[in-house]
Amino acid sequence: MARQTRTLMPRQSLAGVRLLVTAGPTHEYIDDVRFIGNPSTGRMGLEVARVAQRMGAQVTVVCGPTHLAPPAGVRFVPVISAEDMLAAVDERFGDCDVFIATAAVSDYRPEKRERGKIKKKKDKLALRLTRNPDVLKRMGKRRQPGQYVIGFSLEVDNALDYAREKLERKNCDIMVVTTPAHFGDSREAVRVINAKGVIHEVPPSTKAELAEHLLTLLSNVLGGKEPELIQCFAPKPRVAVRRASKSAAEGGGDS
Repeated sequence: MARQTRTLMPRQSLAGVRLLVTAGPTHEYIDDVRFIGNPSTGRMGLEVARVAQRMGAQVTVVCGPTHLAPPAGVRFVPVISAEDMLAAVDERFGDCDVFIATAAVSDYRPEKRERGKIKKKKDKLALRLTRNPDVLKRMGKRRQPGQYVIGFSLEVDNALDYAREKLERKNCDIMVVTTPAHFGDSREAVRVINAKGVIHEVPPSTKAELAEHLLTLLSNVLGGKEPELIQCFAPKPRVAVRRASKSAAEGGGDS
């Protein structure tokens, strides 16, 4: 399967494209030795970077903690926390043509990081958490005409519905829908959606094969080839909006 995918992958079809990728987990430290994280290894984002660089793109990877080495020829920016990742991406986003957010960014961080190591003095310990910035959503708001944004959506139930909502809310062009099997080195099947529906399905594949599928799709889209719909989304039901007579009397209008 991998050999066939590489044969079909256009050579240098991303030449000159400036690609910014996020990869890996983020670590949100509780104290100096403990943190909140997840099992992400960063392999997906690093494979995207490797394949894109081979296809001619100028690639920058902002990556959370990982044991994996970055691909040769790729600009590698190591970060630790979600706030670190946001700062690094925000600094570089204006110079990219395509942004691909594969990172598994922690949704929450401890409200306060304790110095040293918290000692075991009590049977229970309350940990107050606060929301982390949404890197993909922030870049979706910042994007300029001509920039292309790809997100990843890890879902368990009602995957397409949640991914569709996330694509719209975060102002992405396409969303790669994954499952918890996405972590690590396992093979998995994914679906790729845009605002109209499912545009690509990948059978159980390695991260390298997934990257080749995704970047071949990207090169086709950037080259003006409209992806064929495999499954159309049903129209969303219209919600009737009734103007209150009181608001009308007070001069209230649509916000």
